[in-house]
Amino acid sequence: MEVRVQLKICEGCGCLWYRTQAQGSVYCKKCETKLKDFPSPESRKRRGRPSRRQLSRVWAVAEAAGGAQ
Repeated sequence: MEVRVQLKICEGCGCLWYRTQAQGSVYCKKCETKLKDFPSPESRKRRGRPSRRQLSRVWAVAEAAGGAQ
């Protein structure tokens, strides 16, 4: 059985380590365990300007409450 590996530099601590070509991590095992508690970029809230509310929904709520006549 042949396993292909790459010599990589950890982006967390700078140590040299081997990773298999199928693995996509850029951190060594030690840094990976430290960073697993941080939120992933996909789970973080999107930055930027918040979206505007749709006026039709606001008016519908106001009419239901009896305020828009």
